[in-house]
Amino acid sequence: MAPSSSEFILADSSRANDINQTSSSPPPLRPRLTTLGTDFTRAFATLAVADPPFDVEDIDSECCGGGCYCLSTSTVTTGTGTPTSLPSTPPPSALVSIDFPTTRAFDSLRLPKSKIARSSRFLGIPDLPPSNIDIVWPTAAVDERTRELDLFVAPSYLKPHYPYNIHNVPVLCARLLTGPEAVKRTYHFDVDVTNYPDEIEGVDFRVGGAVGICPPNDSALVDDIFKRLGVSERESNLEITLVTEGGRWPTIWGEDKPRSLQTTMREILTWTVDINNGVFSKNLLRVLAEYCSNRSEFMILSWLCSRQGQSTFCNLRSDPYPPTLIQLLSAFPSSNPPFSHLVSVLPTLMPRFYSLSSDPICEVVPVNGELRETKVIPAEMDRVSSIRKIEVAVTVHEALENWRGQLAVRPGNCSAFLERVAHLAMKGQRVTIPMFRGLQANPLAREFRHDGPMLLIGAGVGISPFRGFVQRRLKNANCKNKVWVLQGCRDSLVDELYAGEWGVDDSDVRKVVESRRGTKKYVQDEVVDQSVLVWSVISHPEGRVFVCGSSKGMAEGVDAALKEVAMKEGNMTADEADGFWNEKERAWKYVTETW
Repeated sequence: MAPSSSEFILADSSRANDINQTSSSPPPLRPRLTTLGTDFTRAFATLAVADPPFDVEDIDSECCGGGCYCLSTSTVTTGTGTPTSLPSTPPPSALVSIDFPTTRAFDSLRLPKSKIARSSRFLGIPDLPPSNIDIVWPTAAVDERTRELDLFVAPSYLKPHYPYNIHNVPVLCARLLTGPEAVKRTYHFDVDVTNYPDEIEGVDFRVGGAVGICPPNDSALVDDIFKRLGVSERESNLEITLVTEGGRWPTIWGEDKPRSLQTTMREILTWTVDINNGVFSKNLLRVLAEYCSNRSEFMILSWLCSRQGQSTFCNLRSDPYPPTLIQLLSAFPSSNPPFSHLVSVLPTLMPRFYSLSSDPICEVVPVNGELRETKVIPAEMDRVSSIRKIEVAVTVHEALENWRGQLAVRPGNCSAFLERVAHLAMKGQRVTIPMFRGLQANPLAREFRHDGPMLLIGAGVGISPFRGFVQRRLKNANCKNKVWVLQGCRDSLVDELYAGEWGVDDSDVRKVVESRRGTKKYVQDEVVDQSVLVWSVISHPEGRVFVCGSSKGMAEGVDAALKEVAMKEGNMTADEADGFWNEKERAWKYVTETW
């Protein structure tokens, strides 16, 4: 068992005190040359000081990286829970002997080794978080039972917000919308909701609405974690009783109360906790440190939890791809926390929401054994007589994860799951998706109107909900000439989504803008070029502009382009244009849905 954080702090503090006692007064400090500069990659000013290393260390403990939530008081709490006042004069620095791990996972964290070794004591280490769950094992071998996990059917105890339940809905068909040379893969799904129950009167699937999908964690990644924790396959599939003291976990949004559930460790790790996103926290680091058998690893994790390591912690936490659970377990191989304590500090695995890419009011009727608009997989043909379907488009998100090896990728949890579903459906297998309808109250669904001119602006998969807008508008003869679409993509030959599938001659309502081919324009550039159209739509008493897509780049660029249009066509100043669109946004006539 590793020493507790309080023991480590006291040991180093006493060593620092012994050093201080060699002189009746602290060593004189030479004059400081101080300059103040601003680092625009972080949200704080950096103070550069020419001083001894311990003074720089003290300043670093006050400075924070992105996403910082540093302590604002001058009193911190050690691992014993006792408030400790910060010294007015920092003690001399003492190099600490630390054997840093040499694994690729540890190197990928890019920790400041010299700074860690220079720290003479660690302040502000949080208390060890309690384990608020308990696992009850079978009392005798005769009571032991194992069960296989279904990777496509969610456990019955998972609950979205009341009164909705998760339903395992059949996939009618799936297909790839993008070409083999596309940078990102996007899949289309037809999902059967014929038997989806009416849970609340008046709430149904809506144009522009979104559905929640509850994905499992990747089974190979779950296997890696169990292997790292020394849990055998049989043990992970053994039926246990999970006892919680309170809260909503593991139900997502169920009632806050104590629970006793029959489950397995594999089911818990697969369906209830996030092992990729939002994992990096001081609670997790503190638990990993507590169960380290290697003192150096214990000290490194303690430093990351401490005030001295705050800047590094915040930078790692705010990284676009912060460390995952398996990355941390691989970086600190001597840490072997109990399963119950580990999962108690992991975040809940939350649903992901995807916009409907069609008008959900459409009903598909079979004709001569085949379905109009949809080629149903053979496994579903014998079941279908008359169905109601919804359609969803999903782009697979991936990021390089070089610590696992060259060209290794970290996929998005839900999009990777849906890609696995698509591959099975494309092979003709029957497969379901754990899904719930939700409130259908996202901005696009809430503000869709059956009349008035409308301009729809989107890029990538952000264009998919607008296909349903156009389909619904085309059913009203008075609105056929009152909807326009500006669609952005990289190359229309490989990643233009739903080409020829808008229910109308594309040239009548849609303009495709390519950023990597042809004129090489972004959709925000087309907004400026179409300033007359934009202004005529938004100037109409019932006119609306809708924007959907990534919040970084596209949405920001479109927002700036719309302000430029107001300045050009409305003869406004920059401030007036900004106020104009803010007023339209408050009136729900400029509607954005971004991620």
